[in-house]
Amino acid sequence: MKKSTARIAILLLTAVAGHAAMAADYGSYRGKGGMGAYKIESNVYEYHYDKGFTGPDAMGWDPNLQFAWSRLGAAKTCGIPYDRPNAVAQLIKKYQQDALMHEMNGIDFHAAQSKANPKFCALERVEELKAVIPAFEKGDFPARF
Repeated sequence: MKKSTARIAILLLTAVAGHAAMAADYGSYRGKGGMGAYKIESNVYEYHYDKGFTGPDAMGWDPNLQFAWSRLGAAKTCGIPYDRPNAVAQLIKKYQQDALMHEMNGIDFHAAQSKANPKFCALERVEELKAVIPAFEKGDFPARF
C-alpha cells in the first residue's frame, strides 16, 4: 500500500470513528429547547430521555413526571409488559390530573417518540425499564430532578 493511500485510509477511519463518537454524544444537540419542536428529532429525544426533561424541555410538567411517562412509554415501545391501568392510577395518586392526561399527553406521547427511533430499545434501556416499571406499579416514583 502506498503512503498516500494509507494516509487516506487512516483519515477515513478517523472520520468514521469521530462520527460514531459524535452520534453517541447526541449529535450537535446542546440539551436545551429541542423538545418544543414540531418534529422532535431522535437525538433530541434520546438526550432528554437519558439526561432528564428539565427546564423548557419539561414542557411545563414536573420533570419527575416526565421521567415516569418516558419510561412507561418506552416500556410500550420495547415490549415490556406492565399493568397500564394500575400504573396510571398510581400516577393519578402521585401527580393528580386524569387518566386521559397521563395516557395521551404522557405515556403515548413518549411511546411515539421512542418508537420513531429503531435503535431506541438498547439493552441498557430495557434493563432499566425492567427495574423501574415494577416500582411505578407500586406507586414508587423516584425524585431524580
